Amino acid sequence: MVITLLCVLSGPILADGLAVDKIYAPYVNLLEKEVEYRISRAEGGVQAPDGVLIQRLGFGAAVSDTLALEAYIIGRGDDDAASFSGYELEARWQLTEQGEYPVDWGVLLEYENSRDSDVEEVAVKLLALREWRSCIFTANGGLIYEDSQVTGDEFETSFSVQARYRYQAYLEPALEFYAAEDYRGIGPVLAGMTRLSTTDSVRWEIGSIVGLNESSADYTVRFKLEYEFY
Repeated sequence: MVITLLCVLSGPILADGLAVDKIYAPYVNLLEKEVEYRISRAEGGVQAPDGVLIQRLGFGAAVSDTLALEAYIIGRGDDDAASFSGYELEARWQLTEQGEYPVDWGVLLEYENSRDSDVEEVAVKLLALREWRSCIFTANGGLIYEDSQVTGDEFETSFSVQARYRYQAYLEPALEFYAAEDYRGIGPVLAGMTRLSTTDSVRWEIGSIVGLNESSADYTVRFKLEYEFY
């Protein structure tokens, strides 16, 4: 099923901003809350000739055993992203019970408002996850509607996939692939989790994605830090 999704979405791919970002799992844990920080830095190519830096700081909570909500403030800039440039709202639904089917499914709805570029985006993403022995395969395929003061209204698509090896909870190597407008990128990622107590934990990811064509950023570095608690 994940391979079929890749084939469908690997045609003309469109998306603004940085294609390299968080890859979502479909799961929702009842009563869980989280504080999340993400930062991505792209350099080179048509996408980021002068460099692009995007930061997100968010808070999320599960409101039921199948629905989680999250809100982010966003900073974006060429050299730094210290100033507020927009916000993002998310709703994530877990569609199937973990292990009920060969592939676990979820849906993510996103709304993003970029005040510095007068762009609004609404996205629907299908989330798929498949476990096989010590490996976890996660795929996100998205359909995006963008309303821009510069380019007008348009539909875009996106695709990302992560193959992760479950070595130890504190260290899990992975490989990620991203596709977006005129962008293809692939690269290694390291992820891990440290449990602070029975109810608190910290999760992190760091990766470096290399562009595969001339229009892609030469490389993109991303980092994610989550504090999860109940």
